[in-house]
Amino acid sequence: MPAGAVREGGAFARGYSGGTVVASSGEADLNLGCGGAANLCFEPDGAAATENWAYVGNGRGQYQIVESLQYVGQGGSYDRERVVTYSGWRCRLWCIFLLVLLLLAGIGILVWLILPKTDTGKEEVVKVASTSEPFDCEAGYWNWEKGWSIAKKHWCCDYKSRGCTEVTTSLPFDCDAGLSNWQQGWSISKKQWCCAHQNKGCEVVTVQTSQPYDCQAGLSNWNVGWSRGKQLWCCAKQNLGCPKETTSLPYDCSAGYSNWQAGWSPGKKAWCCQHFNKGCAVSLPYDCNAGFSNWQVGWSAGKKAWCCHHESKGCGHTGSCSLWGDPHIFTFDHSRLVFYSEGDFWVVKSPTISIQGRFEATDWTKKNDETDYSSMTGVVVGGQFMQGHKIEIGPADTGKITCNGQEILHYFGTVKCGPATLYYNQQGELVDSAMAFLPHKVVHMTLPNNVVMQVNRWPNFINAKITMQQESGQEGICGDFNGVKKAGFQAGKELHAKWGFGVPREDLLFPSAIPLHVPEKLPSSKRCSD
Repeated sequence: MPAGAVREGGAFARGYSGGTVVASSGEADLNLGCGGAANLCFEPDGAAATENWAYVGNGRGQYQIVESLQYVGQGGSYDRERVVTYSGWRCRLWCIFLLVLLLLAGIGILVWLILPKTDTGKEEVVKVASTSEPFDCEAGYWNWEKGWSIAKKHWCCDYKSRGCTEVTTSLPFDCDAGLSNWQQGWSISKKQWCCAHQNKGCEVVTVQTSQPYDCQAGLSNWNVGWSRGKQLWCCAKQNLGCPKETTSLPYDCSAGYSNWQAGWSPGKKAWCCQHFNKGCAVSLPYDCNAGFSNWQVGWSAGKKAWCCHHESKGCGHTGSCSLWGDPHIFTFDHSRLVFYSEGDFWVVKSPTISIQGRFEATDWTKKNDETDYSSMTGVVVGGQFMQGHKIEIGPADTGKITCNGQEILHYFGTVKCGPATLYYNQQGELVDSAMAFLPHKVVHMTLPNNVVMQVNRWPNFINAKITMQQESGQEGICGDFNGVKKAGFQAGKELHAKWGFGVPREDLLFPSAIPLHVPEKLPSSKRCSD
């Protein structure tokens, strides 16, 4: 027996030394972790087995160490032990199929989550009925062209965009063509039209106003370097150069101001005009006493209109319309009416003359009268007779005086706006005598067609008086010269029924419209009888 051999029947099994034996049969369990779960999806791809000699106890094996290992049968010290080494792994077919199904299911769930959902539920529509609107623009809409009144068509078109008449007429001018050279290349008529309708090609209005003193010049040394007049004026107007101690003034320019022309002395007029801009004599465009004995033949139409408006002389067939308060209207026909609604309304409307008024409730009426009655807060003059120009006047504190949208007359002075001339001063009659306690700020306008207009500007509202001759096709809340005199609550209701729907949007002269509102509370009998 060769040296180091093992005899069978000894105490060894294989494991001590020996050759390599390739397994020819049998399947070994895998040990890849996870408690043997890997056996479900993976199987070996070929295996290699080796044999070693392992000691199993004296007399328990089939081999015994001698010069060489030799099979001795039962009673040896060694025995054979098979060690299997796997060379690769492959996934079982049914596991591959299961993984594909899981992948497809995951893709389907992801697509379901990403795609937008379609809400098949019914949407509940709630219509809230309003009782404050004068017209139901859904009722009879199928036959609006023949079945609706003109007032309903105007209102529904303006506020609900229903029942609007389509306008297909072409424009007289293309205001974009030649705009870069409009001053030289456009005709006068194109300038006027484009300025009035598209705010293009408008001439710049130059306003020349001056103040008696520059209160910033020499302010650091005002108490020595300024004259007494400059000190008083700058202190009163700009709160600059005021002495610390109270100094008595030679005149009280507020006392008797409502009758300054007849009641003040020449000295007081001169002093108050210089220091407080009150009591200043203003040159008038006409002397209404000159030639009065022959005014019907000797006076021009412009002088007749101006003198009739300001001094009630030379009136003839000329009439006046006054608007004041909240608001009261004394028409060309001598009717006395009340118009309480809020909105933009026609004051005078004719083929050539367009005058519109804006009426709004003020804080004073809401607080003191506890009503939502309106006052006149703006007036705008335009139309064909203004040759494409437009004048707008608002209250003294909350509004402006504008010509074609540009502010003019920041202070007292004179300026032209197209064919019209505006004088801004303290002169003129009071349209509302109840306002005599406030400083007067009056705009006088001499307009084409012998129209004269006066606007009294108060802090948050205005009064107006229009003097003119009858125009063909004239109408509006100021009347139509038909000679029919009306008064009372019923007359006011008739006026609202005809003009209470406001100015249609396509005819509006104001830059933007305000909502139409009819007061809920009826006027008192005292107001209707005033």
